[in-house]
Amino acid sequence: MASPQRNPNSTTQNISQSSQEQCHQRDKIHRIIPEKDVNSLGKYGGAPMVAAASNSDIEAGLPTGTALKAGLKQVDPPSFPSFVLEEFKSATLLPLFVSAVICFIAGIVSENPDYGWLEGVDIQVNILILVFLPSIQKYCTARKNAKKIKLLKVTVIRDGEYQDLAVPEVVKGDLVVLKEGDVVPGDGLLVFGNELVIDDRLDFRIDCINNPFLFSGSKVLEGGGRMIVVSTGSSTSLGKMMLLKNRNPFEEEPLFQAHMKELNRTMDYIVMFIYIVLALVLFFQLLYTRNHHKDDQKSVRPPNLNNKVSAEFVETLFKKILLRSRGKIILLIYSLTIVDLGLQGILPPTISASLICWNRNLKKKHQIHHKNLYACGTMGLTKIIVIDVSRELLVPQCPLEAAKDLQDKGVSIVLVSRDDENFVRAISDKIGILPTSRDLVVNGEEFDRGDIPRNNIISIRIMYKSQPKHTFLLVKALRENGHVVAYLGGLATLDTPALKEADVGIIEEHNSCGLADESSDFTVQGKGSLLPLLTSGRFVYSNVGSFIEVLHTTSICILFMAFILEPFHLIWVNAVIHILGFSMILMELPKKRTISLKAKVMCPNIARKVLCQVLLLLSLGFIPKPILGSNEDIQEVMTLNIFTMFQVFYMFQIMEFSDIEVLKVAVRNYRFLVTVGVTIVFHGIIINCTENLSFLNWTVCFLLVLLLWVLDSTLKFVAETLYRLYDQIQFCIAVILVLYFIIL
Repeated sequence: MASPQRNPNSTTQNISQSSQEQCHQRDKIHRIIPEKDVNSLGKYGGAPMVAAASNSDIEAGLPTGTALKAGLKQVDPPSFPSFVLEEFKSATLLPLFVSAVICFIAGIVSENPDYGWLEGVDIQVNILILVFLPSIQKYCTARKNAKKIKLLKVTVIRDGEYQDLAVPEVVKGDLVVLKEGDVVPGDGLLVFGNELVIDDRLDFRIDCINNPFLFSGSKVLEGGGRMIVVSTGSSTSLGKMMLLKNRNPFEEEPLFQAHMKELNRTMDYIVMFIYIVLALVLFFQLLYTRNHHKDDQKSVRPPNLNNKVSAEFVETLFKKILLRSRGKIILLIYSLTIVDLGLQGILPPTISASLICWNRNLKKKHQIHHKNLYACGTMGLTKIIVIDVSRELLVPQCPLEAAKDLQDKGVSIVLVSRDDENFVRAISDKIGILPTSRDLVVNGEEFDRGDIPRNNIISIRIMYKSQPKHTFLLVKALRENGHVVAYLGGLATLDTPALKEADVGIIEEHNSCGLADESSDFTVQGKGSLLPLLTSGRFVYSNVGSFIEVLHTTSICILFMAFILEPFHLIWVNAVIHILGFSMILMELPKKRTISLKAKVMCPNIARKVLCQVLLLLSLGFIPKPILGSNEDIQEVMTLNIFTMFQVFYMFQIMEFSDIEVLKVAVRNYRFLVTVGVTIVFHGIIINCTENLSFLNWTVCFLLVLLLWVLDSTLKFVAETLYRLYDQIQFCIAVILVLYFIIL
């Protein structure tokens, strides 16, 4: 009797394949799913064969033992001490710490253990602030991200039993039960259930027959069913694209913030150098004078710390720290501490507060919601905006008049779409940005193959049949060529890498998926939102650049003023700069030039301003004493007055208040006028409470500030002239050298 013939369709779970055949089958599956090839999937054997290739089953799921062996362990976020140790690796903290130790030892040896510890402790407090503030911020961010990942859970079936797992614990071959609100944990196929509606705006209806393909990161909006997971983590389509970024998207800073840190790093090196010099000076001074006490070091001494702490002790301690003059080197160390805290401790909150106000204004006037605080400044640098116009979903966000205005602002617009060439050209015609003969219209696959020369990438205006990977590679190539790029997209989950790769990622609230929303910098609504976002970004970048240039100039000058003024006076000057600077950052000043935050551009301007003020300080010694004042106290107060007035004057100058249009905006800004008025009143109170200056003294102060302005303008003119003549001078020198060698 013949044995019954076996039915392969009903016994797929018993299929046995060699490891080589299984690898071949898995490669075929990984090609079918990204391409959404339904025909090839049917020829392959459908979902049962896909499950079998992963040693799984479409009804019972993975065997428990196999799943546990392949599972991922939950990675806890780094501990707080690890962030503290990372901050201690900063190059500027080591010399700061050495200076603190030397000051501590010098104070105790040269004076007394009871009160000689103050200078060293001051610097130690500075170190703690500079270390713990960023450490706390990074630790809280890491905890927040880890908590968000742990909260994402799905239900899987293993050995026929239901289990609730965190998304990172899902492995290849798992049978996942999807319901409304769940996040798809990996790439795979829908094998059972009703029609699903996901948050992919281009392909949102999923069914088991015509479109069973699901991709990692998508969110289920309606329906339910079961999916077999084919790939997870970096093996998914989303994960592979994220690996092409060459950098960690979660640790990357906005370009605007990176420019500020670059300039601060330059200032850090200057401060570090001065700290090293002072530490060496104090060290050698300690070796030669450890057994001697100088008369000029005598000052009001606080009681022993072992005694009961009283109000008198606190008052005396405050005076000792802020008002006494114990030595020029110690005062310079105090000044360095003020500068270091001013740049790294106070600077970020001052700018952050102004950026919060700008972003609130964008939300109120234009319904633009920010996700990244510093992205507004980065938008001010944008020169190229890539817009996904697939199926014309995002076209209303860039209507005809807005597109033309953007181009008039010097911004190039690139249209990308999954549709064919004729469709994209029609949209381009609709919004008024038809490509010229010099522009390129390319196919996404051609771009992926590398058929477009690198030098011609900037000429691309339309890229049709552009899949998410092609768009991502275009954005990446533009950035690698040195351009600042914004991307308006987020229609599908796979658009997320392009949003992260762009300097500014923008989505439209009603035409985006959930993962894209989390990865974007801005959410826009209504028509023409890109133009006000660009305009506000340029105001922010220009104003913040002006403020930082003034602040760094003041900070360096403070180091020279430490030999003349008391630490409390220097703190007041810093406070004036931050108060007025915050108010001016918020104004929409129509300035003719934009100050670059790059160190190589800004440092020459800062050096010129510092030179002017140093020359003024030197010139004070040649002014007759009856003019400056009869005693040293009045001379010191006049120096403080001149120094403060010029910082304010310099800020007004760099904000271009001499321009009529700029001045009109400033005069109409009542908040700014009130801030200036209150600051002037407090400054007058501080000056008069210290020493009562006469009318002649005030007149001399104003004249010296005017003289300083003339000196600064002269140096600026000379510097600009030499810069313009630089190429000509080089050419002349080259000609002279050639003639010289010819004659020889």
